Amino acid sequence: MKTKILLLTSLALLGLTVPAPADILELKNGSVLDGKYAGGTAGTLRFETSAGLQVIETSQIIALTFTTPAAAAPAPAPAPVAAPSSVTLPAGTMLLVRMMDSVSSRNQAGTPFTTKLEYDLGVGGLVAVKGGAVIYGRVASSSQAGRALGRSTLDLRLTQITIGGQPVPILTSGYKAAGQASIAKAAKGAAAGAAIGAIAGDAGKGAAIGATAGALTKGQTITIPPGVLLEFTLTQPVTLRTAN
Repeated sequence: MKTKILLLTSLALLGLTVPAPADILELKNGSVLDGKYAGGTAGTLRFETSAGLQVIETSQIIALTFTTPAAAAPAPAPAPVAAPSSVTLPAGTMLLVRMMDSVSSRNQAGTPFTTKLEYDLGVGGLVAVKGGAVIYGRVASSSQAGRALGRSTLDLRLTQITIGGQPVPILTSGYKAAGQASIAKAAKGAAAGAAIGAIAGDAGKGAAIGATAGALTKGQTITIPPGVLLEFTLTQPVTLRTAN
């Protein structure tokens, strides 16, 4: 970029040397000199060319052009490292869910039910499923004992997680009542102390269901009401898009 600067007497009075890698001096006699401006006074200008230093009267000068080098292009900013868009939950991952429906040994196999995940679920700091996500399940098998013979059975399995409105199939083990180990693990993933307290406070409900199911007498019905915490385990890995 070239900047043309007309030589005014006020500029010459400054007596400053303006460094420039290449300057052009235009004279009234038609001469054009290439060189380097070396300062000046009110009446003269010093200009260094390949022929040596020349002292020229300012009255003979039309213009002095300083040629500046093009500004260096800024170094490109490093490309941001994209966060992984998906995460794989391995087999054995524990899912602690809260029942939203009532299910019993009187329900037939295939009966659907709804739960909600109790805490954020992820791997290596990446959240795959936010706490409160809806997880669906089905009755895998059930049997209702007669009044005097046999004991009732109930096998529940989780079958599908909803992520951003999209269903993702999953395979899990049968349910277990949420025990203290599960509650402690869930507490680590809870977002706040109040949530931890709420989970821990429901541990008794899950344990009570487990105890009841295990101690059923002949003919009794297994019933799991809404609000109870149950534990399931993934039997196969599942890849989910990250939620963070």
